[in-house]
Amino acid sequence: MSELSVEDKSKLATRLIEQTPPGEINDVVNDIRSIIEDDNALMPHVIPALRDYNLAQLQVVDHQLSESTPAHSSLLSSAAILPGSEAGNERYVDAEGKRSFAFDHVTLTASDYQPYELPEEEETFRAELAKSLAAYTKNHFQSGFSSVTTSQFPLLPPTPPAPAPPLTTTTEPTATEDDPPAEPIITDVIEEKVGTGEVEPSPTPAVDDVVAKKEEVDEEGGLEKVDELVEEAKEEEEREEAGAEIEKEGRPVVEEDTLVAGKEVPVEEPTDVTTNDEVEPEKAVEEVAPAVQVEERKQERVENPIYTLEIVGNKYNPNNFWTGRWRTRWIVDKSAGTVSGDIKVDVHYYEQGNVQLATRHTSSFPVPTESVESQSIASQIVTTISKIETNYHLELNDVYGELGDKAFRALRRALPVTRQKMDWEKVSGYSLGSDLTKARA
Repeated sequence: MSELSVEDKSKLATRLIEQTPPGEINDVVNDIRSIIEDDNALMPHVIPALRDYNLAQLQVVDHQLSESTPAHSSLLSSAAILPGSEAGNERYVDAEGKRSFAFDHVTLTASDYQPYELPEEEETFRAELAKSLAAYTKNHFQSGFSSVTTSQFPLLPPTPPAPAPPLTTTTEPTATEDDPPAEPIITDVIEEKVGTGEVEPSPTPAVDDVVAKKEEVDEEGGLEKVDELVEEAKEEEEREEAGAEIEKEGRPVVEEDTLVAGKEVPVEEPTDVTTNDEVEPEKAVEEVAPAVQVEERKQERVENPIYTLEIVGNKYNPNNFWTGRWRTRWIVDKSAGTVSGDIKVDVHYYEQGNVQLATRHTSSFPVPTESVESQSIASQIVTTISKIETNYHLELNDVYGELGDKAFRALRRALPVTRQKMDWEKVSGYSLGSDLTKARA
């Protein structure tokens, strides 16, 4: 027979994890690691098995003190998985702390806390169940923990405001003197009316603003005066053109008051003279980018959510070689009008042997429809649960008391087949003894 591969050994090892007695998971995993001697091949099989074991055994998770919540504990289970969380990246509900968290099934540590808030109706009923169940657990179990969860989806966090679109700047070139002037944009066109109305002949234009009056021309020497005025106007126009050319060349204009005795007086040149070679800086134009579209998430909701009540009580006594665990899970289905429960008890005794006792009990009862006296519906549900579990606990005590006298005694024969006691001092008188004596000889 060929030897098993490491892969096959790792798969077989996961079965041992599923059968681990209460409180002994660390010892089992360490023993498996020493047998396989290859953590790289073992851990991919061990981690999923540890996850299933922790959920089935209602692993207790301790939450440290924070600013908003005191130190407390919650239970891991399939019902505590956050609705909507993805497989492989599961998150679990801490209903008391109103948070969800990620959990490492190897180191048994919680991390990455995030807010968790239920709708008001579901949270009110869940809180009433949790309060009544916690009081019952504290009175009935010496070291017990309880938890109440619901299948309802939590409220979505408020949608953050859309981020402001970034501003992008583009440069627009500035027109220079060398650029040709832009053509005017004609917006309105009025049809020209020809041959309508009376048109007066326009007078002959004079040079600039020089207008000759008829009286001045008729006077003696009037034409000479008009000629003088025209000559003066021409000289004034030539001086203005000369000044414009000087300004264009970048030289200061010499006014009449700067002339002294026919000589030019030097004039200080301005310091901020702009030449044609310099280009004005380009203007920055801000452009607004289109707004970022934020995808709106739709609030999911379960029409008829169920509520899961869970209790775990652990009792470890390694000095006397025994451990035990009590697990309870009750499901409240208001739409069906029933409360169904499952009670599991595991006991392991391993002094000079290995004996495990596993029991299971199921029960159900109808959901109360209205409050009775001072008890609410949630309080009535927990009261009925406590009565069922107490009766089952008493039955277990009676069964364990009879094990030594009846069950274990029936496992062995009190007398041999001959129905006579064995006399060990006269064992040689039996045929077996004589045969042994002959064999020695």
